Amino acid sequence: MIQEGNTPRSIMAINLAQPVLGGIYDLYVDALGSTVAWWLGHITIISIVAFTYWVISNWQNITYGLGITRARIPAWIALILFTVVQYIVYQDYFGFPSTGAILTAGSTSAYIWWQWYQLEPQKA
Repeated sequence: MIQEGNTPRSIMAINLAQPVLGGIYDLYVDALGSTVAWWLGHITIISIVAFTYWVISNWQNITYGLGITRARIPAWIALILFTVVQYIVYQDYFGFPSTGAILTAGSTSAYIWWQWYQLEPQKA
């Protein structure tokens, strides 16, 4: 006579990583499988939260170390906008492929950034 044993219950774990990470979580699943993706996704979320807390708690040291001043923030925003405009111009008007437009816009902006801070007067 065959007796049936108790079947193991499936454990339903809450998956916060899938809606929070979106496409990155799908990449994890495709590359590593659902179980590893669940763990890696949640570790990613915990890492992001921990890094954000660290940045907030050490903001004074970060601004000093990176040289973030009220004059540099508008310059960085303008440079980012200039890069986006370059990308659009290269792709739409000149017919560059996406990768070529990104590389050309990024290279040009990096050169302009370098020149800007090389020519910026230094305070004694």
